[in-house]
Amino acid sequence: MDSRSERRSLILAVVIGVAVLALAGVSVAGLRRVDRREQCLWNLSRVGMAVIAAEPSKAAGWDRISTGRRFFYDFAEWPGPPPFQIDPRWFCCPQVGDIKVGRIDYRGPAVPIRGMDRNDPIAADLPGNHGAGEGGNVVLRSGSVMTVSEQDAAWIRAAATTSGN
Repeated sequence: MDSRSERRSLILAVVIGVAVLALAGVSVAGLRRVDRREQCLWNLSRVGMAVIAAEPSKAAGWDRISTGRRFFYDFAEWPGPPPFQIDPRWFCCPQVGDIKVGRIDYRGPAVPIRGMDRNDPIAADLPGNHGAGEGGNVVLRSGSVMTVSEQDAAWIRAAATTSGN
């Protein structure tokens, strides 16, 4: 084998190696993004379960809880026994960045939830949490949680029933 042939083989091997590493990097980044989206969905599902456990239709105490993002700051005042200890880190969307206690990345109910319909969204990602034009996760008063696009009816409805203020 002459030196030209060896150089070509070496260059080809390097090019293939770089391509494989680039594809692996893209795959790992994609998996991290999916993992963060799933963590966001899990966070909001825990919020929905805590609200459902407190039976908002029966507990007049819900009428005194703040609305919008303040709803999450007041979690210690939510009426009824939660089925588990609420972790304030659940109110951070992992898509936004590192979790920081005290940061709220979700919209809360725009009005006291006791007067809302079972199918009304009571919490949702802030627009842009999952990327521009991407939608996000929505929690219904029934406790259902779903990932939706910005064109989905649940996301559009969340714009009317939740507030980021």
